[in-house]
Amino acid sequence: MTLTLRERQKQALREEIMSAAQELVAEKGYSAMSMDELAARVGISKPTLYAHFATKEELVVEAATREMQQMVALIESQAERSPMEQLRFIMRQILQRQVQMHTLGIGPWPEIFRLLCANDEAFRYIRRVSDDIVALVQRGIAQGEIDPALDPEAVVRAFFGLASALHKWHIAAPSPIDPQRAADSLVEIFVRGVRRKEQVDSS
Repeated sequence: MTLTLRERQKQALREEIMSAAQELVAEKGYSAMSMDELAARVGISKPTLYAHFATKEELVVEAATREMQQMVALIESQAERSPMEQLRFIMRQILQRQVQMHTLGIGPWPEIFRLLCANDEAFRYIRRVSDDIVALVQRGIAQGEIDPALDPEAVVRAFFGLASALHKWHIAAPSPIDPQRAADSLVEIFVRGVRRKEQVDSS
């Protein structure tokens, strides 16, 4: 279906609003972000902003859902790689996104996660991403890439824990860190920690 010029312009503005909202959340945190500030950043009036998104909650949920849709597409695009290669690539992309969005000093926002869990569509994507990672871990064990002595659930928790740990390094580091180097280190910590023992010994 071909969109009209007006429809394309409307969609482009929605995308711009969501991107600006993500920037503000990254800079200030969810609670401190205001719709007034968002409208000013995008260069639109508040009535125009509210014509697209009735509430801050609706806006943030849609923006986060869009991110998860992109994550699902990313996972699907790596289907030809081995399970460990896919896990390495996906974690690197998640961490790279944190570096690009400058979220190191703020970290995850529990209030956003609660909003997503309360939204049916967003929660389906949360489950989809989680299930995809679980499936990759199970395949990695079955194919001999991941240590079978490890609890698969623990491996999945380690994946998500390390993928969201960059801000903790930023806060706890006694001196400034190189975000890219820290991200690479987190990926290698995961890979070396879960890899089958014979592979670790030979690497």
